[in-house]
Amino acid sequence: WYFQFLIILFCFTCPGFLGIAQADAVAENNCIQCHLDTWDEVKASIHARHGIYCQNCHGGDPAQKDKDLAKAEGTGYVGVPDKKQIADKCGTCHSDVGVMNFYGIRTDQLAQYKTSVHGKKLFQDGDEHVAVCSDCHGYHDIVDISETTSPVYPANIPNTCNNCHGSERIMTPYGLPTNILETYRESVHGKALFEKHDLSVAQCASCHGSHGAVPPGVREAGETCGKCHLNEKKYFLESVHAKHVEAKKFSECVSCHGNHGVRHATPELYKEACRRCHEPGSPEAAQGESISRLFRTAGQNLASNEALVKQASIEGIFVEEEMSTLEEAKTHIISMAPTQHTLSLEQIKELYGRFEKAAQEIKENIHKKRQDLKWRKIALIPLWIFVLVMAVTLHAKYKKLKHHHESEKKGKGNE
Repeated sequence: WYFQFLIILFCFTCPGFLGIAQADAVAENNCIQCHLDTWDEVKASIHARHGIYCQNCHGGDPAQKDKDLAKAEGTGYVGVPDKKQIADKCGTCHSDVGVMNFYGIRTDQLAQYKTSVHGKKLFQDGDEHVAVCSDCHGYHDIVDISETTSPVYPANIPNTCNNCHGSERIMTPYGLPTNILETYRESVHGKALFEKHDLSVAQCASCHGSHGAVPPGVREAGETCGKCHLNEKKYFLESVHAKHVEAKKFSECVSCHGNHGVRHATPELYKEACRRCHEPGSPEAAQGESISRLFRTAGQNLASNEALVKQASIEGIFVEEEMSTLEEAKTHIISMAPTQHTLSLEQIKELYGRFEKAAQEIKENIHKKRQDLKWRKIALIPLWIFVLVMAVTLHAKYKKLKHHHESEKKGKGNE
């Protein structure tokens, strides 16, 4: 059995062997002999690498050289499958535990798809305009989802979804907007994905799901955001807004931050978001303005302290201790960010107080070090005066000795 295991391992791991096996399979497959243009797409796909060829999806008898016999009744031939057939055909393998278990791939994708908006429209309403497996993963040229060329690679998902959701022709009958990608690009998430290439940020599938895609409702939006923003979710549940979520009058994240165009909680956002529900001058609006002011002041003070430490370093002052305190101050500001979701001015003030204490310590330390440096410089003045006096004295002494030496030399010459 050990020898057999080694042979099997060799077959699956040796590229040369696999290349020979694939070449033999291609030579015996008459579908490929006729559809060479399609084979150019298929041969680099993940399916072809695992021995899945034309007949596995389209049926037919690839051993027959006669076209009519290859597509004859009883061969299960399917020419261009409709969308239901595509979902079912993909599901034939991808729902089979015996097949997928070897690759460690989940087998519930088809079941999930049938619960999605896309799946319900297709299987219940017979709507062929919705997305199915091939619309997202491709047709003949399907590649592993971890490859950067895959349409469902995280960085590519927004553009893949936009193929349909950016089309007025497709979206107009459903009354859906077509500018979602443009809105997302300007969001916190979109900028992180497209500009910083951060694959961990939220994109379409992160919030809506992939195979079981559904749009989060008012109540579900908070749960969706809370999967990543755990602290924000925890603190929000302590806020006065939480009870309005229960009453379905408020969406804990979307109401303030937006959905596809998610924005940071800046002072400007406070001004806009609070006024959507609260009258200017009301106690609630005033509290929002107070919180906003604290964050604005904290940001200004942090920038001021960073500049102060940098300038002190340029002046030649050792600022290792102040750099450490500066990091501590930043930590308090970072802690303020999720805490603001409580809308508790007291809690935010407490954190701001810790930040201010650290910031003040930096200012005092650098002021003291500057004063010390100043006095050290002043203390050097007498030393420099002493050095100057000694230099002048030595120079005078040198000239005197030189003159004396020249006089003696001249006197000897006259003798």
